[in-house]
Amino acid sequence: MDEPQRRVSKFAAIFAGGTMVSRLLGLVRDIVCGKLIGAVSLDAFLVAFKLPNMLRDIIGEGASNAAFVPVFSESLEKESEEAYRELVSAVMSAMLVVLAVLTIAGVILAPMLLRGLNLITLVTGAKQLDPTKIDLMASLARWTFPYLFLIGMTVFAMAPLFTKGRYAIPSWSPTLLSIAVIVSCLLLRDLFPDQGYALVFGVWLGGVAQLAVQYVAMGKHTGVWRPNFRLNHPGVRAALWLLVPVLFGQAAGEINKLVDTLFAASLETGTVKALSYANRLVLLPLSVFAVAISVAVLPTISKSVARGDLRETRATLMQGFRQTCFLILPAMLGLIVLRKPIVTLLFQWGEFSAADAERTATALGIYGAGLLSFAWVKVAVAGFYAAQNTRTPVVVASMCMALNIVLNVMLVRPLQFRGLALATTISFTANFLLLYIMLCDRYGRLWDEAFINTLTRIVVAAVAMAAVAGGVHFRVAAAFETDGLGARTLRAVLPIAAGLATYVGLCSALRVRELGDLFEVLRGDRRRG
Repeated sequence: MDEPQRRVSKFAAIFAGGTMVSRLLGLVRDIVCGKLIGAVSLDAFLVAFKLPNMLRDIIGEGASNAAFVPVFSESLEKESEEAYRELVSAVMSAMLVVLAVLTIAGVILAPMLLRGLNLITLVTGAKQLDPTKIDLMASLARWTFPYLFLIGMTVFAMAPLFTKGRYAIPSWSPTLLSIAVIVSCLLLRDLFPDQGYALVFGVWLGGVAQLAVQYVAMGKHTGVWRPNFRLNHPGVRAALWLLVPVLFGQAAGEINKLVDTLFAASLETGTVKALSYANRLVLLPLSVFAVAISVAVLPTISKSVARGDLRETRATLMQGFRQTCFLILPAMLGLIVLRKPIVTLLFQWGEFSAADAERTATALGIYGAGLLSFAWVKVAVAGFYAAQNTRTPVVVASMCMALNIVLNVMLVRPLQFRGLALATTISFTANFLLLYIMLCDRYGRLWDEAFINTLTRIVVAAVAMAAVAGGVHFRVAAAFETDGLGARTLRAVLPIAAGLATYVGLCSALRVRELGDLFEVLRGDRRRG
């Protein structure tokens, strides 16, 4: 690997390691909540929490990756350290103002939105929702919305840290939210009028803890501790100029998720939980690997674009697509083939019934079919953001948002929750294809013989892995038919272990370059340690 590619692999590995811990703990959080919190309370909380979480993704992570990292990277590349700190402080001031206004508006408007849920039943054909359940959703939404301010500032602090090559703390800090929610669920669920409020308390506690950790890290590594409220700073205008179209582009994807959640809330109790938990399992490899790679790729591409080095830009983008496929494709096929034993092992306990597990496994298989498209969208979007072009992804995302909503309306009656998952998979696949074609038009052909050969070898290894995992599961399920923890664990873990060994072995035999790159990064980290 040359130096830019080595840097991308290193940063991706660091971010992926911390994110894996965070996502696994998030999975534990979901298991605990599913076991201890009743279906009505959990569905109501998940719907209420979707609103601030949606805006967090729009104004927080979307802004950080699309608007702030390119502007901060350019300042760090071309200007002094003092000018860089002044810019970060000015943009921090703007974010404080924006997030405060959005939080106040959300506290007022979110309950109003949820009180109109019964209108969706006219489309889905489901029966009218219980007014008590709607009132609970509205109340929980009002109390969860201030989390937006806390997590928005937390995610903003990631941008200067990413620009400085500091990936560790941003990757693991979300574990604090999971820990706080788990503790609240275990200790406080019987102290509130409804169990959902215990989860709200955990969200508040986790939000404060994340902000404190990220704020200290940002101050330590950038020297920025307080806002300067220089809202007329040219860098603020540059960032906002990039941010405004990003808000619309990010909003398209998040509105898709919100629409899915609202449609699901209008169906039978437990549907929101099933889709949410299936989405959690899909997000595990997506967030650990795809987001890590896209986060690591963006600063490198931003600097190469600023220098006008298109050869390095193309090489880095193709590296991002290859690495993402190497890590995501086996996860995608594994989730599809082993969806039932995975869901049964992780979630089917206590309040989480066998019917819930069946719905979740079905949704997981449909979502899983689009996992590679979800992941490649992350990398493709970074190619536009690096060139400070935020408009093209907005147009594409808006078109796909419209496609998703149309498909929801068309598919929800005949397929119920399956139609919602299928609509999401189709719309994200269309999103990736359009972005990839436009990237090739901007930077030139993003494939070559080596790129195609590598993807072919990865596909062969991944398909063989899925076949082995499926065969092992069939044999183990026949040998261990009981429903105890030991039998469930064997039915899930043995096929995963066999599949993983097959994949690594075949990638080594086929000389897949990405496996060697991964080992090189790990050996380098071990030597430095």
